[in-house]
Amino acid sequence: MHDRTLKYLLLAPALLVCVATLFYPLLQSLVYSTYDWNLGRSSTPEGFNGLANYAYLLEDQEFLGSIKVTLLFTVPSVLLTLVVAMGMALLLAGDGRLRLNARTLLVIPFAMSPALIGISWRFMLNPEFGAIDAVLRALIPGLAPEPILSRPALAMAALVIVDVWHWAPYFMLTFIGALASLPRETVEAARVDGAGSVRIFFEVVLPQLWPVLAIAILLKTIFSLKMLDQVVTMTAGGPGTATDTLPHMVYTTAFRFYDIGYASAMAWLLAAVMMALAMVYARFAMRGAS
Repeated sequence: MHDRTLKYLLLAPALLVCVATLFYPLLQSLVYSTYDWNLGRSSTPEGFNGLANYAYLLEDQEFLGSIKVTLLFTVPSVLLTLVVAMGMALLLAGDGRLRLNARTLLVIPFAMSPALIGISWRFMLNPEFGAIDAVLRALIPGLAPEPILSRPALAMAALVIVDVWHWAPYFMLTFIGALASLPRETVEAARVDGAGSVRIFFEVVLPQLWPVLAIAILLKTIFSLKMLDQVVTMTAGGPGTATDTLPHMVYTTAFRFYDIGYASAMAWLLAAVMMALAMVYARFAMRGAS
């Protein structure tokens, strides 16, 4: 009994911080989502409207469009990140100074802040003085400057590529750790039976990696759904609404148009999706631990 009380006392400061910085703001935003509150009109919530904000979300074409844009970003981002990460893990798994140095260098993008990444890539993609455009013009003489971030399809592609560049090293390390834990006997037995490298990967290695891969898919989906910094710093949701993802729409609704009630309703819808994914992730993690 004494040990249990001591555990609770030791956990109490951390729980108080969580309540003050996480649970209270979440509950407060849930309350705000039931008000027609524009910060430009009043500094305090006014005009209780129940679930009207949530009902309007179903009719708001801009909101529905932002969901489509979010999916157009999330699906290729998750797939490409995991494919690239798996490829790098297969190449760099194992010992050796060269592989260790390569892994160290490849982790650098993940160590950078998302805002810094967005600003850096925006400069590099600038058609007048950007490094990427200069390289393309050097390789292809006569190529006109290409305003990549001013074209809807190219702007979305740039966001996806930058996101893959940022997150692939993290999942590469995850897959390298998972590959190191696999029993070598199964791979060696498959080689003895005459199986090639591709067949060994798809029929022996990949099935054993599935628990780790499933968790990676869930985590990357959550990361992609809440990605905001790079949208703000690279494209600001443009051109037009081509890269106006749901987190960016929540951000602009709250801090540009000051519609706190409506922004809170959008945020809670996004949070509900991520909470559901987090619960699935927790279930996979607990199953793996057991």
